[in-house]
Amino acid sequence: DPLRIIRFGIEHPEGDGRGWAAVALCRLNKTAEAAKLAAGPDGQTPCGYQTLRYVAHACAKVGAVEAAYHLSGLQQKCGRTKYITAGSRVFQSVLESSALYLQSTADQMPKLLTGHGARVAEKLEELLEIKNEILALTPNRRFLMLNEPFNQLIRWYGRARLVPQALRACEIMNELGIPRNDMTLHFLSRGCAQQFTCLKKAQRYTQAPKDLPGYRPEVVFIGRVNSGKSSMINALFSAMRKFAPASKTRAFTRKLMFYEVNKERAGLPHFMMVDTPGLGCADIDRAASITRDWPELIYDYLRNREALKHVFHLVDARNHKLLPGDKQLLHLLAKAQRRSVRYTIVITKIDVCKRAVANSTAKRIKEELAPYCDVDIMFASARSLRGVDHLWSKIWQSVTETPRGRRHKDIARKELERLRTMGPEATKGPQLSDLLEIPDYRNAPREAVSFDGEEWAEDADYDPGETADGEKYFDDKWGEDLNEESEGESSVADLQSMDEDLSDEELERRWESFDDEEWEEDPETVSK
Repeated sequence: DPLRIIRFGIEHPEGDGRGWAAVALCRLNKTAEAAKLAAGPDGQTPCGYQTLRYVAHACAKVGAVEAAYHLSGLQQKCGRTKYITAGSRVFQSVLESSALYLQSTADQMPKLLTGHGARVAEKLEELLEIKNEILALTPNRRFLMLNEPFNQLIRWYGRARLVPQALRACEIMNELGIPRNDMTLHFLSRGCAQQFTCLKKAQRYTQAPKDLPGYRPEVVFIGRVNSGKSSMINALFSAMRKFAPASKTRAFTRKLMFYEVNKERAGLPHFMMVDTPGLGCADIDRAASITRDWPELIYDYLRNREALKHVFHLVDARNHKLLPGDKQLLHLLAKAQRRSVRYTIVITKIDVCKRAVANSTAKRIKEELAPYCDVDIMFASARSLRGVDHLWSKIWQSVTETPRGRRHKDIARKELERLRTMGPEATKGPQLSDLLEIPDYRNAPREAVSFDGEEWAEDADYDPGETADGEKYFDDKWGEDLNEESEGESSVADLQSMDEDLSDEELERRWESFDDEEWEEDPETVSK
């Protein structure tokens, strides 16, 4: 009985009874009552932090995200434990509630998922005010507490087409020193590349698909043989199988491979990824005849492709410097004179060498190219997925300069404004009262009443009579466990001295006045 649970929670406001009562109400889908009980009579007197977290999750699941945020913030008043700060618990609870809220929105109101996701992104930025309390934790504890909530948040950001917000979440994880796992980058990649296909394989540039500058931007991956170009594209797609053909055999890619991304995904930028053959020592049979035309093929693409926006030059970290094949690619790029195209050197295969070796390779390359340009260098690994989020960030910066890409960058602001403009009308799906199974008396159906009749039915008292066994109805005697020997008036300060079995109506009246300092005196009760 919910009223008995509420009574139990009110009678034990300072002990564990209030927390257990709130959890029990959540189990009975009485989330609104549980939230009021957990927050205290004034909304600022919380119970234990574990109860607050549990009730906040329940509120988020039914769409009451503001209540979930309020309950999460009250954990700051619970103090810290030996190893966990209060602010870190607040951060964890808000992240978990946000992910559950977006999941509930995707199930109930999918058309409003983008607007609600933008609202969650604003809340995440507000949480950075307590980042020092996150940094006070050990890296392992940060991973255990915050990695999975961030993963789920990035997952629903991708579902809502909020890729910039997903990339920002990865930056926040890096800023807070939260280690990422494979699922973090998997959810990010699946959100960025939701649909992709191999559009064309071109052995000559004349066989390349139509150039669409301003509508379908392109990014290209160049490098020596066996530098990991195809493997990096597979890591970016994060597919169940290897989508781009890759092998340990040198010179396995022998054509220009055009991969079209997000063509049929509204709200996401439409772009192309291009894989190229590798230059250098192929170490295969008839290598001279096979690789003879590859430099010209790459040069024709770099020189004539107007849609090209970014060139990623992959260099193996174990080479320690730029080899002749890499310098030949630099010469072809300089000869093409594409000054408006971005250029980034990606140090790959950092998972098979020490960090000092990778840093030394990057330093030597930067010193070698310093007289000619200020080169952009980053690190990545297709096997361990390190740096994939950074790579997606650079790709997204280049492919969102089209009209479709600009609309994508502005989608969060527009959807959030629409959500705020709609106000209560934003919830076109089930109302909160329906989700909580609370009757909405304002919209209750009314029967038409006719006042033309001359005769009216007389009021009659209802006599429930007796049951078939001779017992009276509603005689369950559920109040026998109360202390009936005590005397005196009842109040919030001393509810354990109650000496009567209150009716359901009286309990409901006292629950509604729970935020008062003392109960109002009931004349009938006092007379007893």
